[in-house]
Amino acid sequence: MATSSSSSSRPALSPRFTPIEEGNEDDELSRSSFRATTPSDHHHHNPTPLHQNSSSEKRNKEGFSRKKVENGGVSCNNCRPNSRDKKISVVPVDNNIASPNGIFKSIFSTLVKKSYSPNSSSEGQYWKIAAAELSQKLVQATRKRDEAILEAYKLKYSMAELEKKLNKLEIYCQNLKSGLEVCTSNNKGSDNNKPQINYYPFGKVDGKVIESFLVSVSEARTFVRLLTRCLTLQLRQIGNKVYDRISLLLQPYEVKISISRNPRGLLMYLEALLNKIFFEDFESIGFQKNAPNLILNPIDFCEANYASFNRLQGLKWDEVLNKGTKHFSEDFSKFCDRKMSEIVAMLGWNRAWPEQLLQSFFGASKAVWLVHLLAHSVHPSLPIFRVEKGATFDSIYMEDSGGDKAQKLVPSIVRIMVTPGFYVYDNVVKCKVLCSKYVIPCNATLEMIKE
Repeated sequence: MATSSSSSSRPALSPRFTPIEEGNEDDELSRSSFRATTPSDHHHHNPTPLHQNSSSEKRNKEGFSRKKVENGGVSCNNCRPNSRDKKISVVPVDNNIASPNGIFKSIFSTLVKKSYSPNSSSEGQYWKIAAAELSQKLVQATRKRDEAILEAYKLKYSMAELEKKLNKLEIYCQNLKSGLEVCTSNNKGSDNNKPQINYYPFGKVDGKVIESFLVSVSEARTFVRLLTRCLTLQLRQIGNKVYDRISLLLQPYEVKISISRNPRGLLMYLEALLNKIFFEDFESIGFQKNAPNLILNPIDFCEANYASFNRLQGLKWDEVLNKGTKHFSEDFSKFCDRKMSEIVAMLGWNRAWPEQLLQSFFGASKAVWLVHLLAHSVHPSLPIFRVEKGATFDSIYMEDSGGDKAQKLVPSIVRIMVTPGFYVYDNVVKCKVLCSKYVIPCNATLEMIKE
């Protein structure tokens, strides 16, 4: 009954008053004031923290609210800030409302987020630009690398062509030198210092065979020297193990090699070792000691060797790659296999040979084999001669390869033979040697000087 009477006697609010959600506490307060008949009555509304249970405060609140209603309409702008300030100044109504420190933190975090998002976008754009620039630089570097590789290949090809031309020029000069020596020896037929060695070719052989023989000897020396250079380049990539092996082989000749101090000396001594292998058993048929004579007729034997020379003279490296040496000559193929095995055993090198080195080896083997065929194209065959360490130097039969270093000195004692020599009828193809001692011509004494 109390509840119904209180609800019916509720006063009407001013028409100019606009209800606000935040002012619900005042409405509940006015309702509770009309319901209260005695101080002992209890109502079911749970008061907010802003209102106390004392009735005096309730009456003051009720009178204060009525006074404001009677004074006329109250605008929202004047009402809400005052009530909000009053609420905030006492105690926060809701626990969810943050403290001032929390407000500052939230504002600061918002500012950080707002300030970070543009930076993050600009940073992403920056990395995109940097990645594009790096990609462009990588493309340019790759292009320059390809151009450099192509230029290196062109330069390498040009160097190979230049080396071939130099070899041809060297062969031509050697041929001129050999021809000059032949002409000089013919003009000095009555020279008492040179022994007369008479050879009478047996068979259909003319001066063309001798001329071809002299050219072949010069070519053989040139190609062996070229093989020495190619082999030296390969040995540099292997290491010091092979150099120790070469030093051990040269130990009987009292030679100490140094690739850094004297690379030319290493070439000369290695060339001497290779020539020793290539021209071993040169006097025997097919470079095989105690080999049987397959053709007993001397004329047929000479003609067979000369025909084999004409057949193999134009053999090219490309043809060997396609068909192999055995297709053109079985004896020549065995000679190549045997000499390669001896070189590998001498150096202790078990690696596969690159194509350039194989081509150089083929050129040297072919040139030496052609010299062998031409030497046995006449009867009796053209003999070879060699000199040993410690032999006395003889300028008629020997040529000092190190003479350019001691032009004012006269070589005296042979240290090592570089290339063998040949007797060509009444002429001589000199062998090349390196001497260990030289003498200075003097009226009183001869002073021995070590190299």
